Amino acid sequence: MSTIQTINELFKRFKPDAARSLNATYLFSVSGEGGGSWLVKIADGTCDFAPYVDNINDNGKMPADCSISVHINDLELIISGQMSAMTAALSGLLAIEGELGLAMQLLPVFFETEAQVV
Repeated sequence: MSTIQTINELFKRFKPDAARSLNATYLFSVSGEGGGSWLVKIADGTCDFAPYVDNINDNGKMPADCSISVHINDLELIISGQMSAMTAALSGLLAIEGELGLAMQLLPVFFETEAQVV
């Protein structure tokens, strides 16, 4: 699966009901072949994915409340359910910068919570 297909799969999994009270901006950085960065804005049950090029905005700060970095192969394992996001984070395969609580809030928004307990 290409990186774009993987990001599209993640977008398709978005659960508006689980994101009703979430208002945050995330920067997803995917390394590996075909990698890239996407700015993900979640607000009041909506989600917008947009490709992102710069790492720092005009005032020198990151453009997101939370930054998540992962290799494409590991992201594919997470999306397929072969590895949980929590396991990836604890083993250093998925890096989180910024508010950890915001990263945790993504689990019910994009994943079946039962499948993430590995």
